[in-house]
Amino acid sequence: MDAPKQANDWEATAETLVALGAPLSGWRPNRRLAPEAALAFALRFASTDASLLRSLPVVLARTWRELDWSKLENSARAQDSLALLGMLTELTASLAGLTELGEKARQWWHPPRETRHLFRPRNDFDRELAEHRTPPVARRWGFLMNMGEDSFRALYERHAGQV
Repeated sequence: MDAPKQANDWEATAETLVALGAPLSGWRPNRRLAPEAALAFALRFASTDASLLRSLPVVLARTWRELDWSKLENSARAQDSLALLGMLTELTASLAGLTELGEKARQWWHPPRETRHLFRPRNDFDRELAEHRTPPVARRWGFLMNMGEDSFRALYERHAGQV
C-alpha cells in the first residue's frame, strides 16, 4: 500500500473509531467508514500504535451488538488478522463481562503455529518485558506484547461508563 493511501486509511479509520467511542486523542469523531471496515483497518494498524490497540476493547464493547460479525470476520481473515480480532474480542468479553462475546471469540481460536511479537521489539529488554507482561489471553492467541492486561483494563474502566 502506498504511503498516501495508507495515511488516508489511517485518518478515516481513526476518525471513525472515535465516532464509535474510541478514546483516541487528537482525532475528531467522523463516521467515514462502516464500523466493520474501520475495525478491520484498525487491526492492521494496531501493531504500530499501542494507544489504538488499547482502545479497541472499548469500541468492541460499545458496538458489538450492531456489528456485522461475519463481514468483520471475513475482512480479518482476508488480511490474516483473525487471531488478533479473536484476542481482542476475548479480552473485551473478559473486561466487560460479556459471555456472548467470549463464545464468539472461542469459535475462531486455533492453537497458534508460533508466538510472535505484536510490536516489533527494539532490543533484548523489549523482548524480556514482552515475555513478562503479555496478558494470558494474548499469549493464548499467539501474541507477545510489552503491555499488561492492567493497561487495557485501566483504559477500559476509565471509559466503561460510556459503554
